[in-house]
Amino acid sequence: MKDLKLAGDKSKKSVIKVGDVCLGGKEIVLIGGPCAVESSIQMQKAAAAVRRSGGKILRGGVFKPRTSPYSFQGLGLEGVNYLVQAAREEGLLCVTEVIDLRSLEMVVDKVDLLQIGARNMQNFELLKLAGKVNKPIILKRGLSATIEEWLLAAEYIMAAGNSQVILCERGIRTFEPSTRNTLDLSAVGVAKELSHLPVIVDPSHAAGRRDLIASLSKAAVASGADGLLIEMHPNPEEAMSDGPQSLTPEQFMTLAQDLELVAQSVGRNFVSREMRENLEALRFEIDLIDYTIVERLSKRMQIVSKIGEQKRLDKVKDVGRERDILQRLVPLAEELQLSPEFVKRIYSYVFEFSVQSQIKSKLTGDDQLESLCPMGGK
Repeated sequence: MKDLKLAGDKSKKSVIKVGDVCLGGKEIVLIGGPCAVESSIQMQKAAAAVRRSGGKILRGGVFKPRTSPYSFQGLGLEGVNYLVQAAREEGLLCVTEVIDLRSLEMVVDKVDLLQIGARNMQNFELLKLAGKVNKPIILKRGLSATIEEWLLAAEYIMAAGNSQVILCERGIRTFEPSTRNTLDLSAVGVAKELSHLPVIVDPSHAAGRRDLIASLSKAAVASGADGLLIEMHPNPEEAMSDGPQSLTPEQFMTLAQDLELVAQSVGRNFVSREMRENLEALRFEIDLIDYTIVERLSKRMQIVSKIGEQKRLDKVKDVGRERDILQRLVPLAEELQLSPEFVKRIYSYVFEFSVQSQIKSKLTGDDQLESLCPMGGK
């Protein structure tokens, strides 16, 4: 291909280095996370799962070019902050998709990699803009693009000054209706033959079904892919985007374990074995439980607040109600082989904080009412 003056330079083999992560080297890089960023707690859970699985990069969309104008379009800057914070807390890199100049300017100084999605593969003005930034670009293959068109899109980025391009095969549209797209694994080999750029695979958008993700991921590694971009959501059934093709954290971790054997069989490295030690797996479970505990405590306090609105100030503390709760929970703790004293101490703090919260809410409400009725009309 005569026009692949930069992407087609076979005198070298590109290894894109981002922090301490190398794409295009011997190690296969795992990128995981939800299709769309929805909340801080969601991203914290996802980031914990990626790290525990040996992943290096957290993904999450904050600008969502959707087929329907009524579908969730992303959280924008708020979502970027959730993504970056979760990644940093877990020691991960992060990537998100950009769709225009505004989104590019909003995230370029915050994330570690940028993604140009399939729908924008031939958005030539966006490709030129991506060529002017000093950040690695994951370039997804278009829905119906030929390999030549895909590589020429990469050439646009490189010709504008950015040589850090990572190609991503994510399936192409065919006449086959049983999957969302058809994963073209031959494209991995062809792209590597025609260019020196790293090639990763997104099995999630290819399949559109989580039951096929594991087999397609293994096939991608065997075909020579340099990395995998896999959608994973803490609760796929409640996902605002692409839930049916998203793995659970547990499925993601299991797949990571299986992929190591495939990688070894083709002379590649994947997750280091220490990441799969029992201690790490147990800590991962604890992390998920801790997130759930905090979520439930938050929900409990919201209900406590509503109850407080219906109480008189001198009736906020209800000793009988506290006794009834403990009478139910202590036998349950014993049945579950949990120390009853431990449960009592925890709930003493819960009760105390709940009472103080209701009192504070009452006093604040009274102060506001007094400011509205200065003559004492309470």
